[in-house]
Amino acid sequence: MKETHLTQRVEDIPGRRIILSAGMGQTNVDDLQWLMDTVLKHAAGWKATGWAYIADCTQMKPIGPKESSVLVKMTKAFVDAGCKAFGFAEGASVMLKIQAKKNTQMSDTGVIEGHFTTVDEVLNWLKNDMNL
Repeated sequence: MKETHLTQRVEDIPGRRIILSAGMGQTNVDDLQWLMDTVLKHAAGWKATGWAYIADCTQMKPIGPKESSVLVKMTKAFVDAGCKAFGFAEGASVMLKIQAKKNTQMSDTGVIEGHFTTVDEVLNWLKNDMNL
């Protein structure tokens, strides 16, 4: 099922315990709060078995400090809800990769993360290396 709200889209990957979000342009705190709530709703049935989250950032602009604090909170909430791995599709943006790594590190959850150019690369990593 796909859901869209302003700068964010969320969908389940059919046949797998993976949720994909895709951001477009400049996101904000309200959009990220919607994203967190929506992903948690989609993943609610997978807490016991574990699941993975993919953030497609290829069409996003870098975020500010307020948005960063929401992403740290979101990372903690996803791990608490059974998320076993985060995969980031960042295109060629070094800035997005740096921000994603910093946000995950600041969450202090120890969740496994992978950084790739495309969503397909993330999906392959989750299947081959993470068995998700």
